[in-house]
This record gives sequence, C-alpha cells and structure tokens, in this order.
Amino acid sequence: MSPFSELPCWVIMKCGDDHKCPAKENPHRDCWDIFSEVDKKAFNICQDCIVYLSRQEVSVLSRQEMEMIMQNKGINVNDVAA
Repeated sequence: MSPFSELPCWVIMKCGDDHKCPAKENPHRDCWDIFSEVDKKAFNICQDCIVYLSRQEVSVLSRQEMEMIMQNKGINVNDVAA
C-alpha cells in the first residue's frame, strides 16, 4: 500500500475548504463507495483515480510514481511518508 493511503481523498485531490463534498462529510468511508451510491457508473472513473490507486494493496503505480504525482500536486511527500 502507498504511503499516501491514509490521506483523506480531499487532501490528495487538493479540494479547497469551500468545496462541499460528501466524502468530507463521511471521512470514515472511501470516496468511491460514496460516489458509487450516487452514480453507479462512478466506480469506473474511480478505478483510474489516484486516491483509489493509493489505497490498493498492489498498485499499478510504483512508490516513486506515486511520490512524483503527489509532488506534482504540491503535496510534501517528506511530511506524508514519514
């Protein structure tokens, strides 16, 4: 599992505080579970999402690839991976 697997999805996706989000209102549930209840097709999109990929035991992305994505999103990987 990725060192980012414990981060809330809104941190990984860099959602602002002014962004009303069902995942923020239900922080103990995975975002793809919440959105698949709203839209059954959403899970197809979620399977390509960096949040979903970071939570998988075996990921198609290496740790280095995940770190590069997080750095490009402006997340300090040194603070998260520690």
